[in-house]
Amino acid sequence: MRLNHILVLTTDLKAMACFWTKLIGLQVGERPPFPFKGAWIYSEDRPLIHIAEQDASAFGNGAIAHVALEGADYKALLKRLGENSYDYTEKLVPMTGERQVFIAGPDGLIVEMLFPLDEQKTLTENKQQLAYKTKEHIIINGVNNQWG
Repeated sequence: MRLNHILVLTTDLKAMACFWTKLIGLQVGERPPFPFKGAWIYSEDRPLIHIAEQDASAFGNGAIAHVALEGADYKALLKRLGENSYDYTEKLVPMTGERQVFIAGPDGLIVEMLFPLDEQKTLTENKQQLAYKTKEHIIINGVNNQWG
């Protein structure tokens, strides 16, 4: 496995993008057409930091919304999820052909696992809902929160 990206929430998209580019030395790059404001910050031609503009009330666990990993075995992960009590949900990334599995871990941690779509291009029939509580919201399957 390897780190794919970290999702950072912000109330000021321009200031956060400037922080990562002008101070840290990364570059703004292309981003799929998600239905919310955001930016992808690249390092060595790869998106490393995903930024999503949110109201401060969505920052349940601070500015780091989730950590995304890639390169694992999708079927083995689903088997482990079925054998354990962690909630998860799946989504598709627009235009990239990737499947996202969001797992609710201990202490409010959210881990996104990324996989290429299989030949059938379908998601599992999973009835579980990824839910966690912020100070003012309950977030279920990404409602009131942007996962990009």
